[in-house]
Amino acid sequence: MGLLIATVEGIVELGAAHHIADTRMQHVARSRDGWWAVDASGVWRGPTRVATAPPGVRFTCVQPVPDGAWIGADSARLFRLRQGEMTEDEFFAEAPGRATWHTPWGGPPDVRSLSFGPDGVLYINVHVGGILRYDNTGLAATVDIESDVHQVATHPDVGGMVVAATARGLAQSSNGHDFDFRADGLAGRYCRAVAVLDDTVIISSSSGPRGEGSRLYRAPVGGGPFQPCTVGLPEVFDGNLDTHCLAAGPDGLFAANGGAVWRSWDQGETWEVVADDLPQVTAIT
Repeated sequence: MGLLIATVEGIVELGAAHHIADTRMQHVARSRDGWWAVDASGVWRGPTRVATAPPGVRFTCVQPVPDGAWIGADSARLFRLRQGEMTEDEFFAEAPGRATWHTPWGGPPDVRSLSFGPDGVLYINVHVGGILRYDNTGLAATVDIESDVHQVATHPDVGGMVVAATARGLAQSSNGHDFDFRADGLAGRYCRAVAVLDDTVIISSSSGPRGEGSRLYRAPVGGGPFQPCTVGLPEVFDGNLDTHCLAAGPDGLFAANGGAVWRSWDQGETWEVVADDLPQVTAIT
């Protein structure tokens, strides 16, 4: 199975004409033996809906793990689905710093993205609440919540290597605890999506929440300024290239904006359109 594309009308596979699931999906994520997805009120394991959200809960994102999945939700809630049983995580419900979590518009914060590292550590991005590291010792707050994190991602092969798209540029850690910020070369520091592949990090950046001047940038993981990705991409995107709309894997890098998807085989140096007539894309994996 190749790239999966979650849209406002369902999930499609790149190059396939039919929908795999016909409901608006919030997020889709690859697992070792298939894929998981969430719509606002349920969890999908492949094309089958396997769980329903508790009353009053809206699901936002999903992270497969070897024995099931973690599911993020509104009001900064975290659920675990294991052997068909859905439970809210009691430790996250009492997470350090929770009283300070907020949103710019005054509503309740959400779990916006999740990422599971090769060392078995779960990273939880709360908007706005920073990034929490969750391992067998418990929960620990990491990056400052005022950095306004929009997506967290782990390196698929290197434990402790974590990147995040924030309103201050790229936040990056080599140990999963301490984060440094990088923005050299970015025309705007407001970042929404991030992916890491081998020794390259790709990030979407604009001047703010409305997405003025939205572009993709690439840089070495080891440091150095960001360079704009220009070959094969629009001069600017139509609004922000959003959370979960970058993906990295054996088939290359993918980026989605509006109803279009682009692919890069050379770590973001050049791109080509692979789909341009889709419903609004919400996530890719």
